[in-house]
Amino acid sequence: MKIEHLKYKTRYFLQNWRMCAHLLIRTKRFGVNNKWWCSFDSIFGWPAWKIILGIILIRPIIVNYRMMRYRARIGFISLETLKNLGWDK
Repeated sequence: MKIEHLKYKTRYFLQNWRMCAHLLIRTKRFGVNNKWWCSFDSIFGWPAWKIILGIILIRPIIVNYRMMRYRARIGFISLETLKNLGWDK
């Protein structure tokens, strides 16, 4: 991995860590639209027991990461950001 990609990824995830947490562990209100707390439930949100189970089993987090990358590729972030993150392949 190139150093530029690593620097960009670090900066990107530091700016959007709430959204990443929301997408990886599927919270209902935390991190929705990159806010601390949202007034409505996310359609992707899981109940607390399922979040805990997902963290313990690890596999759901890997699947959610893959889905996050897929969503990014189909137009949720710009092509330039995709290239800088190294997700354009």
